[in-house]
Amino acid sequence: MSAADRQPALRPAVFLDRDGTLIDNDGDLGDPKQIQILPGVAQALQLLLKHDLLLFVVTNQGGVARGKYSEDAVVQTHARLEQMLCEQVGAPKVISEYYYCPFHPQATVENYRREHEWRKPAPGMLFAAALAHAIDLEKSWMVGDQERDVVAGAAAQCRTILLSSDREQAAASVGDFVAKDLLHAARRITAPIIDAAAIGSVALHARRSDILSDAVFKETIKSMAHALAQRTGIQLLQLDFHASSVTATVAGGEVIALGFATELRRDTDRWWRSHRAPESPWGSF
Repeated sequence: MSAADRQPALRPAVFLDRDGTLIDNDGDLGDPKQIQILPGVAQALQLLLKHDLLLFVVTNQGGVARGKYSEDAVVQTHARLEQMLCEQVGAPKVISEYYYCPFHPQATVENYRREHEWRKPAPGMLFAAALAHAIDLEKSWMVGDQERDVVAGAAAQCRTILLSSDREQAAASVGDFVAKDLLHAARRITAPIIDAAAIGSVALHARRSDILSDAVFKETIKSMAHALAQRTGIQLLQLDFHASSVTATVAGGEVIALGFATELRRDTDRWWRSHRAPESPWGSF
């Protein structure tokens, strides 16, 4: 048996931000007694575990660098969080490992005052987990409620989901998808693989070559496409931008794709006429 044959098979994983994703906390939290698990989290983690996905928490803990609590407090908080998750999910273990970064370049505690490759938006924690647990990053996901989360995931070549109900935040995000909470994200991640025959693509062609160079309009198209998908229940698989066209790929075949593109054209046409010029930005399909 060769050395390659003895290497463990790589597995997909889901990397999860902590605050605002798993627990209700907008600031620093180093007290295990203050943990409040967000609604839908237990069901989301059950679904992900059912699909044999490894789960990891990757969290910036700048409160350590600011002297608000110690690293021991972070470890204790994670131990309590794991206990609560196991109780709610009904599993002996939920999170394979908790990764955290206590460093910050503006720290008040001198020992923690520096930038670090583990601090998101850097992808260091994801790389560390991949090395320690034989993770296939290209088949993995990063989920979080801040832009730094999806930036870190993208840097590690993971697919990414931003948790947000804010339209402007969603429009500006580099995330592959946007979901309102972790349960919706888990459903996206575990959606069954669709047969190629049931996939449809339609391109919208800009009337002029410079129209899609408008960054605000481009982000508006992206935001409206995701909003349309959520509103209609159509699964948007991909949105590709080219120099003078944008292609929407959806589940359901060519007829569904044509209907989706028609609605997207109507929504974006209305925005363009209101914000840019009286004529439509689009030519023919």
